[in-house]
Amino acid sequence: MSQVSIGNITCTEGKHNNEKVEFHYNPAEYTVTKANKYNPAANKGGNVPNWEFSGGNPRLVSLELLFDSSMPRDNDQGKEVQEQDVRVDINKLFDFMLVDDTLKQQDGRDSHMGRPPKCRLQWARDTKNHFPCYIASCDVKYVLFNGDGIPIRARARLMLHEALDPENLGGTNPTSRGEPGRKAWQVQEGDRLDWIAYQEYGDPNEWRRIAQANHLFDPLNLRSGMTLVVPPR
Repeated sequence: MSQVSIGNITCTEGKHNNEKVEFHYNPAEYTVTKANKYNPAANKGGNVPNWEFSGGNPRLVSLELLFDSSMPRDNDQGKEVQEQDVRVDINKLFDFMLVDDTLKQQDGRDSHMGRPPKCRLQWARDTKNHFPCYIASCDVKYVLFNGDGIPIRARARLMLHEALDPENLGGTNPTSRGEPGRKAWQVQEGDRLDWIAYQEYGDPNEWRRIAQANHLFDPLNLRSGMTLVVPPR
């Protein structure tokens, strides 16, 4: 029987880049919410206004995670891990929500101010199955303690806001002058340009197309968390 792939939330930029919080257990369920914005326009003599689309809101993902070290678990080396302080993982989630002064606001305002880093939610082995996000809220309840008063079980409710709109990256916005049909690829650890080219085009020899589109002078220097533009063939 194959081993279950356990999920994680990884910080993808700033001071905590590549730091990871691995789930003790995958969530039993999660919720995805997506909404669009419409403005009412005059409809003289009508009962319902004409609705004008003004833009989309980011997807919101909400999930509850169980951090529990009261029961034996196997780590990567196959050793039992028991009764560890779950605040080690919880506090790292809170760290991912703090303002990072090495990062700048993306809208150009208050450029001297920092911002919280982007993260990535993932729990499948498929490197495309991930959700770039900001941690909007983290509500933690500690529910079990050992004899020394150390919390060994906690439930964390997370609200994640989508951080990347692939449709608006690299000129895919129809109002921009960029080349239409481009896609976005967020680099994972171990990714190579020839492998990305094979996944996108079915031909690993097309790696030069991606390198040129992203002005990569060293195609071997791919950083985990960076976003590449994938142009059409």
